[in-house]
Amino acid sequence: MGKPQNWSAHLKTTVSLLLGAEAQIVLFWGPEFVALYNDAYAPTIGDKHPGALGRPAKESWSELWDDLEPLLRGVRETGRTFSAKDRPFYIERHGFGETVYFDVSYSAVPDAEGRVGGVLCIVSETTERVRAEAALRESEARLRQLNETLEHRILQRTRELECAHVALRQAQKMEAVGRLTGGIAHDFNNLLQGITGSLDLIRRKPDDAGRVSRWAEAGLKSADRGARLAGQLLAFSRTQKMDISSIDVSSALTGFADMLRRTIGPSIDLRMDLDTDGVFAEGDRTQLELAVLNLALNARDAMPGGGELVVAARPCRLTGDPELQDGDYVELSVKDSGTGMTADVAEHAFEPFFTTKDVGKGTGLGLSQVYGTLHQSGGAVRIESAPGTGTTVRLYLRRTEVQPRRTKEHSAEAERAPAATVLIVDDDPDVRAFLTDSLETLGYSSLVAEDGVSALKALQRAAPAAMILDFAMPGMNGAEVAKRARQSRPDLPIIFASGYSETAALSPVQESKHSRMLHKPFKVGELQSALAELLAGPD
Repeated sequence: MGKPQNWSAHLKTTVSLLLGAEAQIVLFWGPEFVALYNDAYAPTIGDKHPGALGRPAKESWSELWDDLEPLLRGVRETGRTFSAKDRPFYIERHGFGETVYFDVSYSAVPDAEGRVGGVLCIVSETTERVRAEAALRESEARLRQLNETLEHRILQRTRELECAHVALRQAQKMEAVGRLTGGIAHDFNNLLQGITGSLDLIRRKPDDAGRVSRWAEAGLKSADRGARLAGQLLAFSRTQKMDISSIDVSSALTGFADMLRRTIGPSIDLRMDLDTDGVFAEGDRTQLELAVLNLALNARDAMPGGGELVVAARPCRLTGDPELQDGDYVELSVKDSGTGMTADVAEHAFEPFFTTKDVGKGTGLGLSQVYGTLHQSGGAVRIESAPGTGTTVRLYLRRTEVQPRRTKEHSAEAERAPAATVLIVDDDPDVRAFLTDSLETLGYSSLVAEDGVSALKALQRAAPAAMILDFAMPGMNGAEVAKRARQSRPDLPIIFASGYSETAALSPVQESKHSRMLHKPFKVGELQSALAELLAGPD
């Protein structure tokens, strides 16, 4: 394949996007299907990593090549996407052979000439869930065959079901993220097309200033959409405590609508009926979105032939409610035109593990999570349903006059940069190059370090005015580097740059008037504003 700097723009962009993704992604490039994959994918192949990286797939996947090669060749020759749920593969990844299961989506990626250059594989391992479900089915089959006393059968069944529920609960979170990840494969390829197409046009017509500006803007819009998709996936996948704050209800639901549409599919008409402009509620925005997502998934399952899903919100005042204090609330309702449920089922709907779905199609934890989320934030949830009339779930959140935290607007007018030197610390050469060029464009000079050790040595030799510091690096991470740097320079302005959703390790050093956080991917304007604020001083 040659040196990475000599690769085509299509290949460079595709690899850059997959490396930054949290989803498990591997790209098989060229006629020999050379494997290029991200950190999230590496654990799925065990001790094949890192030997498989940059090598023809046949070398590392020899034991399943007769199975894998026809799938890859089919996508490469036809350009058609191949997808499957719980697809079995025989693999030797931990020193022994085993059958594992994946949700897979194999899509064609174009090369510089417009032909199929490689196959982009987005996968999500479902082995744990499949085995848990198989174990549950096997347990139930054995139970049916038992002819011992009723007491013995009940005790045995209880023990086995408890074990199965533990396994299913363990698998539920990754399964939910996997469903979201598989659902954005099409959007991911569209984003790649918008970005690579714009870059290719710019490369072909670099001197056409007007059109280059338009192409660059189109590429940036695609990248922004990709960042929003990645941000939503990261928010849903992370483990976190409730973060109760003010939520702009209309903004939150409108921004979440695209994710809902991708989740429920084209056969269901999603309608948003929001009467909450300028109305704020108390809650955890991520958990609220996850609650709406769970309700939408249940509604989708209740409408197998399609139907209508209405998400509505309105302010209301409650008095004399048996669960809630008198006061102003926001009522958020999710209404479907599905099969509905009986009064007995509705009564138990919010109980953990209660489900009317077949084995493997639901864990019974979705509605209980909705219930817990609302009660932790001081609200309540109600359900209205009857067979044949659909279901309406109403969420009540306390209203507040406190406005949500706002992200500072970045001025389009370039501020005059002081004559300052900034130390760049990042292990990714492409990110270092971007930051170097950005600082030069803004009028700063820069020093560059590729890891924490080099950064600390640079601080001993020079006195930069600020430091841009990556969080996830080999060796010392950003938190450790910042802690040691501040031992000698306690007031050193530091901009932490991170592509990860959980950066709790940064808290001890980030909580300072001399620090800012930028979440990758960020734009030059955001970097400019952060530097201007830090270098202007506490005033």
